[in-house]
Amino acid sequence: MSTIQQLLHPHAKAIAEYLNHDPELQAINKDVGCTFSIISSDDSSKPVLVDVSNNEIRFTTETAQVPSFGLCARPEQWQAFFAERLVRPYQSFWGMLRVLGAQEGVTVVGDQISFGRHARLWRLTLDRIRDAVHGRLVRKTLGEPPADSSVEEDSLVGKYVWLTIKAYGKVKIFYETAGTGPQDLLFLHTAGSDSRQYHCLMNQRELQARCTMYAFDLPAHGRSSLGSQQMIGDYALDEDTYIEVIDKLIKYLNLRSTVVCGASMAGHICLAVATRARELGVRGVIPCEGCEHLPSTQPIYELGGADTSLLDPERVIGMCAPTSSGYHVRQIWWQYSTQGFGVFAGDLKFYFRGWDGRGRMETIDTGLCPVYMLTGEYDYSCTVEASKATAAKIPGAVFEVMRNLGHFPLTEAPGVVMPYLLRAMDYIEAHREED
Repeated sequence: MSTIQQLLHPHAKAIAEYLNHDPELQAINKDVGCTFSIISSDDSSKPVLVDVSNNEIRFTTETAQVPSFGLCARPEQWQAFFAERLVRPYQSFWGMLRVLGAQEGVTVVGDQISFGRHARLWRLTLDRIRDAVHGRLVRKTLGEPPADSSVEEDSLVGKYVWLTIKAYGKVKIFYETAGTGPQDLLFLHTAGSDSRQYHCLMNQRELQARCTMYAFDLPAHGRSSLGSQQMIGDYALDEDTYIEVIDKLIKYLNLRSTVVCGASMAGHICLAVATRARELGVRGVIPCEGCEHLPSTQPIYELGGADTSLLDPERVIGMCAPTSSGYHVRQIWWQYSTQGFGVFAGDLKFYFRGWDGRGRMETIDTGLCPVYMLTGEYDYSCTVEASKATAAKIPGAVFEVMRNLGHFPLTEAPGVVMPYLLRAMDYIEAHREED
């Protein structure tokens, strides 16, 4: 088994060049002083050091500098992380921490505050070292903007509506719409984000011809307001409140035979919607990255003193597929960085603990509301196995693995997800009972 030095030392020159010419690293290493180590926990070799100072990143196997923290994993785990063909959770050290953890030898040693404060630096550094090992061009990490960016005027239209929600009081809800097709399609955003996630899909001409699409920001998310009865710092989403918001939007917008689609916590709530499809007027759901229940285990995300506008997006970005466009991944990062205080944490209370559909999946009437579940192969939060097991409990449900996609499939790679989404729409339209 190769040590960390044996893995990386032959590529030291390429690594140094990549690290000092990568545009994302160049944007954040100004006036930064930080030294961290990459450590193999089960061998006696020296760690590899990354030293950032004076606007330069030095990659070295010398140990003169004292690192403030170290990223520690077993040799075989580093081999999987630096492999050319990645499998979950090795696309990200965050994923290794969460799935494998200290019991499997994956830890952070040293100053935890420094680890959190420099999360973007060490995460990008590890990713670029892997790129250098396999000779990938730096410019490929930038990605290209979507095709609709060539049109000056976007086709989405945004509006506000006041709703009264039992748990929140009066709330001004922001929603967007696009398309003029006969099928009403409602998109729901992930935990800690907003409906900007769907801009690329909602600008797809094929979907616009087929569907009239809607997406909205939950209360206190994105461009929606804080409810009149909401207290700052006391936010925690629950199933009934989520369903109430969806129900009132559907009624206000006068949607008919609605198909509901969303990922992550929105994938969970799609399953809840399916159990109450008749009362909501929903005639199909496409849950992405959802399942009947997730255990309430938490990785080492709660780092005291850390800037959540940095740490929140860093916590989630590793769940994207390593093949997804750099452009779209950066948009996800930015959207997560712009949310309100305590919003992401309040959504995670629903995602991990508040949502429990066990014992209810078997009651879903897929004649009334067909269920087509989709999960990306790189999702280590709600895994392919978890989603597939849930689909097996729903009579008549379909499950499909999405190759080369992660936890944010509808956002991280719109072009890749489109065929899956269209197949799901085809299935729902073909298998739901006539009104």
